[in-house]
Amino acid sequence: MTVAVAESLTGGLVMARIVAIDGAGDWFLGGVVAYDSEVKYELLGVDRGPVITEKAAIQMAAGVRRLLGADLGLSTTGVAGPDPEEGSAAGTVYVGVDRDGDNPLALALHLDGSPDDVQESVVTQVISILGEQIGMNLSDSA
Repeated sequence: MTVAVAESLTGGLVMARIVAIDGAGDWFLGGVVAYDSEVKYELLGVDRGPVITEKAAIQMAAGVRRLLGADLGLSTTGVAGPDPEEGSAAGTVYVGVDRDGDNPLALALHLDGSPDDVQESVVTQVISILGEQIGMNLSDSA
């Protein structure tokens, strides 16, 4: 199974963690850091409007999966903080999962801590989700 990632609030931290996993070169294709909303809209096909939503997370995951031709697309969008954005409190995060376009979903997270703490928690969650999706225990690898 091949994997691609679209990141917003994590700014490439998920991809950095993935490439540190032994053997990632066999299944990780790459990703997009879509920090600006226009990148989400234009490159990943996210509908115009708020991007701190479940819908945007799903569209980001689907967009990067299609863009890079992967079997699995993962995404992160949300507010690391310290201030709210789009009416969402700091620590509001959505992780999108799109596997072969079947039953895409988004996991809503409500995290506490500094922006760095929020980002680290998101990365840990995404690596856990990735491990579940590809059938590997990645908790010690990344």
